[in-house]
Amino acid sequence: MELKMTLITDLIAQTDVNYKPHVAGAFSTSVLRRLEELLPASIKHSAETGCGKSTILFSNVSDHHTVFCLDDRVHGENSSVTYFQSCSLTKNERVHMVFGPTQKTLPVFQDFKPYDVVLIDGPHGYPFPEIEYYYFYPHMRAGGILIVDDVHIASIGRLADFIGEDEMFEPVELVSTTAVFRRTEAPVFDPLGDGWWTQQYNHRRIPRHMPYLAEYVLDDKNERPAYASHFETTPTKAAGGFLKSQVSKILNNGE
Repeated sequence: MELKMTLITDLIAQTDVNYKPHVAGAFSTSVLRRLEELLPASIKHSAETGCGKSTILFSNVSDHHTVFCLDDRVHGENSSVTYFQSCSLTKNERVHMVFGPTQKTLPVFQDFKPYDVVLIDGPHGYPFPEIEYYYFYPHMRAGGILIVDDVHIASIGRLADFIGEDEMFEPVELVSTTAVFRRTEAPVFDPLGDGWWTQQYNHRRIPRHMPYLAEYVLDDKNERPAYASHFETTPTKAAGGFLKSQVSKILNNGE
């Protein structure tokens, strides 16, 4: 299975030389290959915001792949949509397109599935990645993979920080500037409720000087270092543990 998945990445890399860079940018071959290696062995339903090389990959490894993105075909050969739809490797019959800003399309989408993989890589401005996370997280299967791209951007890094401490997900790996998480067996956090005090990220950061919140304090010393701070030239916070080792590896390899 790993050989098959790696072969897909290599074929994409070979085919990619015939295309001009598409407007939204693209995963490097090394990053895409590693993401493939981390995917579940069997993928029935997957989804992503944005499109490109990842869409080519998902069309090969997923039975049903849904893409939420802008229709940028007016850009011609530099279009991200044209890029993957025209690629001979893409299995377009497996891809369902939902065109439009995700800020509009996700709230009205009526056909969410139990997803084995979700990639968040749509609009990067705050709070748009959070909106995408909100609409996808209730639909992820236990054991499914959630991928959040561009965590070196401070606001997206903060989203990854939150997910990394949440009971619903466990950090898997930081691949260059892309964070990978695995859905746990924890119950789905009520998307129509509140319960902020039960969420680990908040739980660990309740001010100690507020007595009326004392019962909610979780002092387990398990705060994770911020994702975005690891990519600063002069870090403002000390990195540690899992993320420190991963970021050091990235910087040493020149990713």
